[in-house]
Amino acid sequence: MEPVVVWWAEPGWAGAEHEALFDPVERARHGRYLRDADRNRFTLGVAVTRLAVGALRGLPPERVPISRVCADCGQPHGRPVIEGGPHVSVSHSGDRVAVALSPHGPLGVDVEAADRALGADIVGHVLGPAEIEASAGGPRMGRDELLAYWTRKEAVLKATGDGLRVPLTDVTVSPAAEEPRLVAWAGRPDLPGRMAMRTLDPGEGYAAALALLDHPPGVPVVERSAADLLKTAPRP
Repeated sequence: MEPVVVWWAEPGWAGAEHEALFDPVERARHGRYLRDADRNRFTLGVAVTRLAVGALRGLPPERVPISRVCADCGQPHGRPVIEGGPHVSVSHSGDRVAVALSPHGPLGVDVEAADRALGADIVGHVLGPAEIEASAGGPRMGRDELLAYWTRKEAVLKATGDGLRVPLTDVTVSPAAEEPRLVAWAGRPDLPGRMAMRTLDPGEGYAAALALLDHPPGVPVVERSAADLLKTAPRP
């Protein structure tokens, strides 16, 4: 069975050869970022996607057909969709950029830096009452536990394509001390049986999760460094 692959990259790996892969939409979006770190994270999300998919499909990376049309408004700021597959999800935080690719179905990846500012008041916006009761720390849970819940829910919402249009409290996941699992979704009783989840290993100081919608049981997940992949970008 073909694996789901999660590629990891760091913003400092971005170079001019990676920006040269942009299409006009990506170039315009890149230009709107004000900080170098944000531009580099975006650059790597695009470059890793194009290089990895190009290698899979035998295409030059700049010719990988990526659409970013928003499903709500039709503007080119939506999540990336690759015509003809594979399915793709991108996330970045701090010094981590994740690009997840699957030939089997929709997926969502989310990574968050552990030093992200999270006030105690955010617990009620992320967790429902049952989750707070089930958590080790209750409403005063620690940062690591809260980040586990956060990344699991974000990954699920990316896999379904709903994003933040759905409140995080409508999505119930397993306690942070357990293997990740979608327990319930308000009004969507079919989803828990269709969703598989994995905890990823982004390195110390980060939390990350992967959600797989309508995938074959037991599908393998492989995590890889994108360092060598990025070196295959043609020099401008």
